[in-house]
Amino acid sequence: MAGHKLRRFRQSLDMSQSAMAETLGISPSYLNLLEHNQRPLTAALLLKIGSSFNINIMDFAEDDTSSLIDGMADIFTDPVLADERVTRRELQDSVSASPNVARAMIKLFETYRRVRDELVHKAGDSGISPMGSNSVEKVRKLLEDHHNYFPELENHAQELREHIQTNIPGIGAKSLPQDLDLNALIAYIRTKHQITIRMMPLDVMGNQLRRYDLHRQEILISEVLQRPQRIFHLLVQYALIEQNQIINPIVQELGKLDEQTLSLARITMAGYFAAAVMMPYVPFLNAAKQLRYDIDLLSRRFGVSFEQACHRLTTLNAPTDKGIPFAFIRIDDAGNVSKRISAGGINFSLHGGTCPKWSVHRSFRNPEKTLVQAAELPNGQQVLSIARAVPPLLSPSSAQPSEFAIALGCELHHASDIIYADQLELGKSRKLEPVGVSCSVCERLDCTQRSQPPIGYDLRFDSHMRRVGMYDLDVG
Repeated sequence: MAGHKLRRFRQSLDMSQSAMAETLGISPSYLNLLEHNQRPLTAALLLKIGSSFNINIMDFAEDDTSSLIDGMADIFTDPVLADERVTRRELQDSVSASPNVARAMIKLFETYRRVRDELVHKAGDSGISPMGSNSVEKVRKLLEDHHNYFPELENHAQELREHIQTNIPGIGAKSLPQDLDLNALIAYIRTKHQITIRMMPLDVMGNQLRRYDLHRQEILISEVLQRPQRIFHLLVQYALIEQNQIINPIVQELGKLDEQTLSLARITMAGYFAAAVMMPYVPFLNAAKQLRYDIDLLSRRFGVSFEQACHRLTTLNAPTDKGIPFAFIRIDDAGNVSKRISAGGINFSLHGGTCPKWSVHRSFRNPEKTLVQAAELPNGQQVLSIARAVPPLLSPSSAQPSEFAIALGCELHHASDIIYADQLELGKSRKLEPVGVSCSVCERLDCTQRSQPPIGYDLRFDSHMRRVGMYDLDVG
């Protein structure tokens, strides 16, 4: 059921129902039924749409209902609507009946929240500028709109890799190491831009990992970085130096934005480019399939860190040659989310933390172990989670090093293609751990780890009885 997408596409072409129906070889009345989700878009009709209008039919085949429901649920977590009892089923019915209305309401609410936060900040009641968060979400939306795949950056990355690939006489290209030669990269940047790369001690760099001195034509790299991270930061800086050719054409798609958002978008695209150079698309995807997504072996084969390999797996979304659609999240030991990429129908909450039942929260207690979890979301979606704590960077002895854990998530039906799932019992009698997106939009009333009540339910206080957990909810 993707009638709203079909109607929006027709309107973007400024076509009448009669004109589009004639192009597709169907009656206007049948097209009207399709647009109102009274008839499903069949495979044959999808192919006809793709050939008639030269578009990617996956844009119609992908269902965004779950994302819209989560977005609508997020609206009702706002204190202004605390008295409104709206269940997830009501939201689902509303989104199914009027997806365009839901999309407009989400956009309106985002605008309201941004204006409210700006007013609070200007009044001096908040020490945090809302612009940083706003910029992050705008760039995050750019990634999701492109399915976190940018073919232009992939092409530029392949060209650079060919320039700096070290040739060894008598050894075929297929036998060469997959990891990038750091010295060859340094030599290439020096030759092309006359820029010197220097590895600097911790007491000079402090908490800076990379710094570009434009006046002296030097890139300074902190010694705390390990080899994969040094290569990554060098490639990021190279992309930023070459941004007019590599980055700006993509960033311009964002339109007229504030400088903070544009800067973050440029840095994000530079990071994508760096990962694409270190882990070229086709060899990396082929290796991932061959190794059944063994991230440890992938990271060793390409000379990258575990986190870099995980992040790259979320970008393997070329229309003609895809990997498993992974979602990605990174948290600190307090549960704060510092990076999130939704994919495969897994949508993380835009505000607040994540469900404490996700295995990623247990990673800090098992720093050397990869935690695998088969779980079920409140909407019935079954997912596989792969989580691990990542080693902290070195820091001055007087400072506490930052700790993070990361997780990849995908739909459970991909489990047979992933080596980590072999340790799970996934037969008909399998037990799935109930997890949610965030407490405020999760309707599992019997959860003992709930941090706040879900929308649509009132708290109940009974002096004669005490339940396990923080909340006793009124389900009447």
